[in-house]
Amino acid sequence: MSRTPQHNTLSVTGLMALVIGQLLPQIDFSIVNVALEVMGQSLHTNAAGLVLIVSLYGLSFAALITTGARLGNRYGRKKVFLIGVAGFCIASAVCGIATGLMSMLLGRWFQGVFAALLLPQILATIHATLEGEPHRRAVGIYTAVAGLAVVIGQVLGGWLVSANLWDLSWRVAFFINIPLCVLILLVGSRVIPETQAETAQPMDIGGICWFVSSLSLLLVPVTLGREWPYLWWLIIGVLPSAYLLWRFESAQEKSGRFPILPPSLFKKPLVVHGFISEATVTFTYPGYLFVTALCLQNAFGFSPRQSGNTFIALGMLFFLGSLLSKPLSNKLGDTTSYLIGALFTVVGFSITIMLIQNNPQELSYYQLWCGTGAVGLGNALMLTSAFRITLVSVDKQHAGEASSALVTIQQGCFALGTAFAGSVYAAMSSHGYSAITLTLALLSILLMSVGGINAWYTYRRAR
Repeated sequence: MSRTPQHNTLSVTGLMALVIGQLLPQIDFSIVNVALEVMGQSLHTNAAGLVLIVSLYGLSFAALITTGARLGNRYGRKKVFLIGVAGFCIASAVCGIATGLMSMLLGRWFQGVFAALLLPQILATIHATLEGEPHRRAVGIYTAVAGLAVVIGQVLGGWLVSANLWDLSWRVAFFINIPLCVLILLVGSRVIPETQAETAQPMDIGGICWFVSSLSLLLVPVTLGREWPYLWWLIIGVLPSAYLLWRFESAQEKSGRFPILPPSLFKKPLVVHGFISEATVTFTYPGYLFVTALCLQNAFGFSPRQSGNTFIALGMLFFLGSLLSKPLSNKLGDTTSYLIGALFTVVGFSITIMLIQNNPQELSYYQLWCGTGAVGLGNALMLTSAFRITLVSVDKQHAGEASSALVTIQQGCFALGTAFAGSVYAAMSSHGYSAITLTLALLSILLMSVGGINAWYTYRRAR
């Protein structure tokens, strides 16, 4: 893909419109996370329903993120971005007026769909319309916003819900998207230049369907198996569905097409090593956020504002970790940087468990900053290191495919991680604080296991 002509250079106003659009899907999880308790009461749903509200968004986002990028390359990134913003606006309105679980799930599904359309266009437009110092500055802004999105979403969401503006309670957290979307549409249609790839990749509809099928056959029983035990039988279909996904994607690749999960990438040990590392981070991180927020609101009576403030340190140290990750990896190596991040994360989980167990009567949000801050720093180091581990052994011409596959795996594990942690917590909720202790302990064991595998793999390669 070549750069667009100079008259199509992205202006500062255009960049701001893209950045505001970037915030929409990235802070949406955070806002919902701090409103879980009041949403559950209003929608008359239990922990399983709340898990679905969070994870269904991740599932639809994961399924279509690669397709969103390809649609932008083929039909124009500005056009697809604005369609995504408009759709996200409508989906947010559906969530805001939801009166029951099913209408909320419908809105959340479509939020994920349209988020997958709008988000890939942002960085692609920056790459296509800017060069030199303006390009580096714009990428820096994009990265900074991604790092701060968690803390912005948690704090803003907590304040909005607690303020109960216009007596809307949690609904205002969705309605706030509507004026932002309208602003982006009005401004973006005028100032964002249109770009598209010279050679567009075809859609992989079959791959998407098999991927969603495989993920759903895991997600549904893990989330709802406690209420409806017969749903556990669906797990039998996971392996056949995954096998058919592999066969279909292999056929796509052999015929010269572009599958969303190219099988050839999984034949490279270092790439698989990176995929597993990335999957582990995005499996444990959303689970920690979900169960911690739910426990604080259920067991300690935290308001949405207090719950959001609990994660201020997480967002700030995540941003700091994103800045420190590359220099640290340059000095110690990507795998060592990942292991340090895993250690910080496990320490953060342990501090959270200790504080919750030892303060059954009184607990303030700022007391948890040591735990949430360590998790934020650790996850930033792990996420960025896993990306580099994956891409370092991929040929430059296949870097785009590897990046897309990585994001697809990342978002899929985001949905599964939330479902797993939420289900364990719900099953143990009658045991009081033991619920979050067991949940975070299991996530810690997973992190330490993958960390040990990484250390062993690095040792073998060194020999």
